[in-house]
Amino acid sequence: MKLIKKDYWKSLINMAVIKFLILRTLKTNPLHGYGILNEIKQFTEGCCTPTYGSVYPILKELCEEGYAEVKTSVVNNRERKVYYLTELGETAYYQAKEAWDDILPFLDRIIKEDSSL
Repeated sequence: MKLIKKDYWKSLINMAVIKFLILRTLKTNPLHGYGILNEIKQFTEGCCTPTYGSVYPILKELCEEGYAEVKTSVVNNRERKVYYLTELGETAYYQAKEAWDDILPFLDRIIKEDSSL
């Protein structure tokens, strides 16, 4: 029954998109986790708003696999982890971008065709 629920489909889409958006955000500007959440929320106008529970595991994975690095700094007497893309991470971003470039025109065409049915 979950296939008939819009929220189910939005959740699947968000899982795929959030990793790409994190790579894009870090390519643009090294940030801490909260900053990444805010950047994505603003960039997507609230359409794809990740949660802490989705962002931090992705950041951990990116660091463990060499796509990102984390540096700790102190801001207002608090430690803050700032994430940076590595060269490998930038390559991953461009590969993901190409994959989205390949699929989006196809999806757009199908959605427009179905709108006329």
